[in-house]
This record gives sequence, structure tokens and C-alpha cells, in this order.
Amino acid sequence: MRYGGLHISKELLLTTDVMNTLNGGISSPDIRMTREKDKYILSAKVPGVKPNRMQIEIKNNRLFLFHHISLRDDNLYDGIHSIPFHIGFVIIPFDVQITAIKAVYEEGELRVIMPFNEFSNGYYQRIQIENN
Repeated sequence: MRYGGLHISKELLLTTDVMNTLNGGISSPDIRMTREKDKYILSAKVPGVKPNRMQIEIKNNRLFLFHHISLRDDNLYDGIHSIPFHIGFVIIPFDVQITAIKAVYEEGELRVIMPFNEFSNGYYQRIQIENN
């Protein structure tokens, strides 16, 4: 295939979001969540986004990933403005210790570590029925 004088191989087209990227768009992030012995790990690869631009926020039982896109605006005092760009979100499982969630960036991948809480081994309680 030819695009603007460039020859692009079929294999490249099948493995990337070439048309979106060549036309000024962005590539899609790769987000996956795995369960390990004592924790969940959310892994995210976000092409073209530097780690210092990414942010993670928790609101209720949802973990949001986003980054800021800088915009130039000559009407602003410093000429630079940024807007948040949503990467994705996950619903935090009930067996995660929310206050112990941490994130690390290594080898081009953001890893959010979500350790288990006391509910990870199961929970059981027998409730007595009151008679009125």
C-alpha cells in the first residue's frame, strides 16, 4: 500500500493502527488485568505518552487512567494549557486493599499493583433471623 509516497507493508498495516496514526491520531493503549497469588496487576502500554504525563485516580470503586495533552493558546498568560485525555478505567474488585494500591513504570509499561484484602480468601457469616 502507498500513503503519501510511502510504501507500507501489509504486515505493518495488520499490526498497527496506521491510518489513525498517519492522519494525526493516536495509537490505542493496550490495557490488561491479571490475577496473581496475592494481587491483581493492571498493565498498560500507552504509545507516545511519557510516564510523567500519566495520572491514576480512584473514585469509589473505579480506577481511572488518563494523561494530559498540552495545547498552545496565545490567549493564555503562559501560552500553554492542558486537557485530560481518558485512557481507560477498570472496576476495582471487592477483594483489593484500595489504600495499598501503587503504580510503577518500567520498561515502557505502567503497572498498577492492587494487593488483596481480607476478603480475598472468601468471607462467610451466618446471620440470625430475629423474630418480631
